[in-house]
Amino acid sequence: MSTYRNTAAYVDSRRLGEIALDADVISREQLDAALAGQGREGGRIGRHLILSGAVSRMDLYRCLADQYGLPFVNLLTEPPDPTLFSEVDPRDCIELSWVPWRFEDDVLIVATAEPPSSQAVHEAMELYQVAAVDFVITTDWDVTQAIARACRARLSYQIADELADTRPHISAAGGIRRWQWLLCVIFVVVLLGAYILLPVNGGLILTMVGANTIFMSAVVFKTLAAIRWPFRSARMEHWDVQVADERIRRNLPPFFWHESISEDEMPIYTILIPAFHEQDVIGKILGNLEELDYPKSKLEVFVLLEESDEATLTAARAANPPEYVRILVVPSGAPQTKPRACNYGLEFARGEFIVIYDAEDRPDPDQLQVALRLFRRSEFERTYVDPSQQPLICIQAALSYFNADYNVLTRMFATEYSMWFDAMLPGLDGSGIPLPLGGTSNHFHTKALRQIGGWDPYNVTEDADLGLRAAADGYRVKTMRSTTWEEACSQVRPWIRQRTRWIKGYLVTSAVNARHPIELARKTGMRGVIGMLGLILGTPLAFLSYPIALLFTLVTYVGVRVIGFELPEGVLLFGSLTMIFGNLMIIAVSAVTAWARYGWRVAMFSIFAPIYWILHAFAAWRAVFQLVTNNQKWEKTPHGLTGDYMSEHLSS
Repeated sequence: MSTYRNTAAYVDSRRLGEIALDADVISREQLDAALAGQGREGGRIGRHLILSGAVSRMDLYRCLADQYGLPFVNLLTEPPDPTLFSEVDPRDCIELSWVPWRFEDDVLIVATAEPPSSQAVHEAMELYQVAAVDFVITTDWDVTQAIARACRARLSYQIADELADTRPHISAAGGIRRWQWLLCVIFVVVLLGAYILLPVNGGLILTMVGANTIFMSAVVFKTLAAIRWPFRSARMEHWDVQVADERIRRNLPPFFWHESISEDEMPIYTILIPAFHEQDVIGKILGNLEELDYPKSKLEVFVLLEESDEATLTAARAANPPEYVRILVVPSGAPQTKPRACNYGLEFARGEFIVIYDAEDRPDPDQLQVALRLFRRSEFERTYVDPSQQPLICIQAALSYFNADYNVLTRMFATEYSMWFDAMLPGLDGSGIPLPLGGTSNHFHTKALRQIGGWDPYNVTEDADLGLRAAADGYRVKTMRSTTWEEACSQVRPWIRQRTRWIKGYLVTSAVNARHPIELARKTGMRGVIGMLGLILGTPLAFLSYPIALLFTLVTYVGVRVIGFELPEGVLLFGSLTMIFGNLMIIAVSAVTAWARYGWRVAMFSIFAPIYWILHAFAAWRAVFQLVTNNQKWEKTPHGLTGDYMSEHLSS
């Protein structure tokens, strides 16, 4: 091979489609159909041929090799020299879509899935400090697999421990600090001292007032956030007018929804599907993705499966996923968590935007396009309307349940989620208070996500953590009116395990952000501190305090009225009112939002919120126990428990 290949001199004058046609690997009808798809969606003709099933990936890249007069190499049978990867960052190889393959006669041979170019020659020469570079052609999948194998150790480090090593102060890897545990011990000692040193009823009064205050504060915070939503919507109308005026001045349609985005203008969108022990439902998400209204030539879907999960690996392969779907096997390692798997997908992502879906998810068909328009609108606003606006890193879709009316528990779960995603989070949007993300349907700007370090693999509620971290790093998160339908957990024991993990993660996230409270206040402002205290820490504290407040209120009320306890009337009244009005506020807001989302047959079950909170309390105290014994334990939620059941509001 020559020491420097002028690629232009070797290019076949025929187009790739014509070469494939002459090689008898496609028909004229298949080529015409692919050309029509390329005309609509843009992109390369080869990808359209592969996605349509007209040609195998291997045959297509053999034709590409013929076009450039280069050898074709199957990296599975002729793998790269692993020693060459010590000089290269796997991220560079992924971005450039090439890998170092061999050294022959002092010439670096690069295996590429892209058309060779002088720029690629110079990049390889500079990276390896060599005087000569040559090329062979391989498939894009071969490049991915070669990187995954040759860079396994480095990728394993980057997805698990890089954040903890580079930014240890924001990582949950170190757990709760010793001084934080000491504060907890001091609190317990002071409380016990109050029972010993204060008059007989002093400790009782202190406990009752404290627990009721914590419970009521959390309820008021969430209620105010929920009722802020309609008022915020009214204020947004004024902002929409300003944006529309600026667009009209630039001879653009006044509203983004009136401006069509042609398919060839749509960027690559990466979808991550982390799955573990999901052999019963993995095929469903692949079918649901087919319903997405987004050019398949612009989709990059990674199904992220654990190396040890043979059952799901087998099921995913048996589902015969389309060509735009790749199965990425996450290398074994600790911690084996969803955020670690997502980080692995992030390493290989080429999309401008990236979203996570769970294995059972059913996103609205237009969700990607809705998110794209909102990102484009944000760019317009920052450029032409309000340059001081923080850059948008993430858009959270609403989460709802397709099996909401399956049983009482799913109905309660549905009313809770409707309050959270249909009222409270939209109400907090634009308030300056950081938004805790949901575990799915978060649409990120990929470059910004990488800049803040991706997900924390040691945090069992990586979504809430990421929302706070994004705010601390100067980004904002918003919500959108698009829904992803999930499966509500229909059995109490799995629900308890799921909720234990969520509450434990909120406690860990609170501890991580409380390590440097002054820095948190400096970066996010007082609203960030209020959000962390009122939502991230306030939610688990409310669940922990609820049974204490309820028990002490009932005991003291009975004790005063029946046994003759001597308690100030004001304390008794305070306990009774907080219990009554706190639960009434939860019931009212949940009922209103659930009625709008699901109808009265689900909304009426909001009346059982006080009982539902007792389940929360059990999970919360279980979370405290795990916080002490194993704060990184990931209790996975099983899916497929209700089969193909569809709620009445959807099936009708």
